[in-house]
Amino acid sequence: MIRWWVDGERTARLDALLSDPERVLEGPGSLARERAGRKRFYRVESPGEPALYVKSFGLPGASGWRYFLRPSKARRERAVARAIEARGFAVARPVAVGEERRGGRLVRSLSVSRDLGARDLRRVLEGLREKGAERRALLERFAVFARQLHDAGVDQDDFSPNNFLVRDDGAFVLIDFERARLRWRALGERRWTQLAKLHRRDFGVSRTERLRFLRAYLAAPAASARAERREAWRKLWPEFRRIRRRDARHAEAAAFREGRNLVREGGALAVRARAGAKTLRLELGPSDAKLCWVRAHQLERLGLPALRPVRLDGAHVELLDPGAVHPRAPADQLIGRALLALAPYGRFRATPQWRFTAHGALLANPHAFELET
Repeated sequence: MIRWWVDGERTARLDALLSDPERVLEGPGSLARERAGRKRFYRVESPGEPALYVKSFGLPGASGWRYFLRPSKARRERAVARAIEARGFAVARPVAVGEERRGGRLVRSLSVSRDLGARDLRRVLEGLREKGAERRALLERFAVFARQLHDAGVDQDDFSPNNFLVRDDGAFVLIDFERARLRWRALGERRWTQLAKLHRRDFGVSRTERLRFLRAYLAAPAASARAERREAWRKLWPEFRRIRRRDARHAEAAAFREGRNLVREGGALAVRARAGAKTLRLELGPSDAKLCWVRAHQLERLGLPALRPVRLDGAHVELLDPGAVHPRAPADQLIGRALLALAPYGRFRATPQWRFTAHGALLANPHAFELET
């Protein structure tokens, strides 16, 4: 039996979900968007009303006893979202949360929120690639918003562009409170870790735009702006390198581990989500094939411009074929941008090869790149 706490407007689809979540989540109109360990994430469509997003946290075995006298992750998300909202920020607050307990042991918890009709920041920035002035204005407004969050003590540990929505009126909305915390004072030095996380992947902006973002975030007087930016980069860089190395280690460890992303097909490993995709097949020696596979996973995790891994089978590696397009800018410019993106992460051990796409040049031989450790 699931106990529910409902904060939002009751609708027919929400009522159906509350009364029988299994039937709704496994029925028509429901799409499993993510499977991360014991967490499941669904989008549930419903004619005539906004779609619902459902997160389900499972706790098999004795692990549920940890929550015997503690609220579940879903209830904690609800409390954090309400507290952030009380500090004056727009949030995608859960409209319902539920807990299933057996004899006091938590079995699972669920968090339900509604589609707000907004897009995540990364996609909005991508759509403004040809509109420089609008991109700059959006980045500067987001920088001011990020500073307001940090000054208010909002510690969003997963500080990533896809955890912020942009409404049609330009306002920002926070989502995903699973790893959020509230402090009693401004974040202080913790803010540099947050900003390093924001930029650990391809934020979809150039170096010049990053500097504009930082300038707007610091809001320093003209007389001291350059010195303050230099000091900020001095604090950001060690955090950026630490996070980058951790991400690369995690990607390497996961490259051969079956789970939500990888499946074993006989003696081969394949990325589950890319089954049936068009690929480029590289014939390499066994050791180079493994290196290419690992490096492709690492570069994807770091958000760098390289082809994505699809399948490893002995001495053969298949990478996602992005299709080929005529470069919209001269080829050397596109390659130059890719090299600038890769430069802080390591160096090339062999001549790089490139594939040109609508979004730029992608490294076609990931094993040619040596990550700095």
